[in-house]
Amino acid sequence: MNTTIARDHDVLVTLAVPGVHRVELDGATVGYVVEAGPVFVSLRGAVYNTSCEVGQALDLDTAVAAVLAS
Repeated sequence: MNTTIARDHDVLVTLAVPGVHRVELDGATVGYVVEAGPVFVSLRGAVYNTSCEVGQALDLDTAVAAVLAS
């Protein structure tokens, strides 16, 4: 998923490792989305092991939006 939000911000979502998606905003990592069964868990933070949960969703796009909104 490579999409644009707003006019001046580029969002890039890449697979970091199986089941974990990295969310980047303007080239900087801002969070992660972890697949946990049917749920996508949104984590905010540049470093995976210190990031904090900010939401859960049933699809990747909504989970990414939760990372970006926090």
